[in-house]
Amino acid sequence: MAANNTYSIQILGTNDPEQLRVHLNDLVKFIEMNKVFVYRSTVNRGPFLTMLYGSFSDRRLAQEVLNTLPGRLKANQPILRTVEGVRAEISQRQAL
Repeated sequence: MAANNTYSIQILGTNDPEQLRVHLNDLVKFIEMNKVFVYRSTVNRGPFLTMLYGSFSDRRLAQEVLNTLPGRLKANQPILRTVEGVRAEISQRQAL
């Protein structure tokens, strides 16, 4: 289990499972799929799917990897997320 201060890169967030599937099929050309994580949450009272890439021990390293992602993967404006933030988001969904 990752520490709360571990970082990941949020590549995509969508409420459309088909968009997620298409994006996953595209990702295999650029990144290692065994480093991709998908989880469910709730946004605007509706189901939401979030795709994360990688597990990084600090923010600087995560930012370096984000900066080197191919332009196509940056199209959805990826952001850095902490495991703590992701866990809080998942907990909120489970509380509903």
